[in-house]
Amino acid sequence: MKKQSFPLQKLLVKGLSLVILLTIISLFFLFSASATPDNWPKLSLLNYPAFGLACLSLFLSWLAEGLRVKMIAFGLGERLSFGAICGINLAATFTGNVTPFNSGGVPTQIFLLCRKGLTPGKAGALVTIRMVITTLLFTFVSPFLILFYHARFSFGILHQITTIAIPLAIALSLGLIVFLIKPKLATSLLLGVLNSLKLSRLGHKIGPYLQRLTAEAETFQRSIKKFRNWLNIILIFLLTIVYWVFFFGIAPLLMYAFGLNPAGKVLEIILLQFVLVFLLAYLPIPGGSGVMELSLFSVMIFIPLQLRAVFIVIWRFLSYYLSTVVGGIVLLRLINKPIRRSAVVPD
Repeated sequence: MKKQSFPLQKLLVKGLSLVILLTIISLFFLFSASATPDNWPKLSLLNYPAFGLACLSLFLSWLAEGLRVKMIAFGLGERLSFGAICGINLAATFTGNVTPFNSGGVPTQIFLLCRKGLTPGKAGALVTIRMVITTLLFTFVSPFLILFYHARFSFGILHQITTIAIPLAIALSLGLIVFLIKPKLATSLLLGVLNSLKLSRLGHKIGPYLQRLTAEAETFQRSIKKFRNWLNIILIFLLTIVYWVFFFGIAPLLMYAFGLNPAGKVLEIILLQFVLVFLLAYLPIPGGSGVMELSLFSVMIFIPLQLRAVFIVIWRFLSYYLSTVVGGIVLLRLINKPIRRSAVVPD
């Protein structure tokens, strides 16, 4: 069987180049504004057991996300291996991290799930459910946190992002909830678009493709209806919280590694990360590169100035660059493998 081509290759190369450029510029600014030859932190004094716990927290976040997606797949009647799901998640993390608005992650996940034997309709339903639950968590919590930390985001680019992100996120969440509760509405909208295309001049050329899309839209609707079980939703929502606790726990553990006492600051560190991740999702900059580093530098004033640049670099390495590199390697392996169809449990 022919290998399927991966449709995002050019965009990924451009996005990765932009990430590297912005990272270099931001790091130059960070180190010129803090660390000097006289006060350069000695990494030999790093608490390596605490650093190991920070790495473990990242690894556990990968496992929690894999379990979350596996439970969604199980709720849709699909039996995918845990290893395959973790690989697909990491590959989608890479494409999301190097594309604007994290736009490459969803098509990558759907593409790779289809290679594992899921129909496009079911793969779309799985990714939609995952997006809905994550978006709901951030939309419900982040606006209150932004109001609480308003003084820190009352100027510059973060203030502008805030004014756009909150109403946009609320609108997006409401739309996703409607599609989850009323999947027939999403299908009706899609079918309306497809029917209008059939009446156009291209109708006779794209007719077979439109029929396929119509069938997949119906599969999407059936899959969403099959999944709607409150126990499933509650468990997946809890796993979503577990994932973010592990992910946001990296920074407090790194404070221990640098010999700093995060007591009394753990909650603030987690909440500040929560707000920044929420805001930067609405930036057309891949991974928020540059902006995230500079934002952390300005808000994490409880980190001593001479340590702040190195702290942010190591934190970003664990929370962003390491996942991006590992995800890129996994993606290359997955797209170069022959397609293997997994057993699909009938509806």
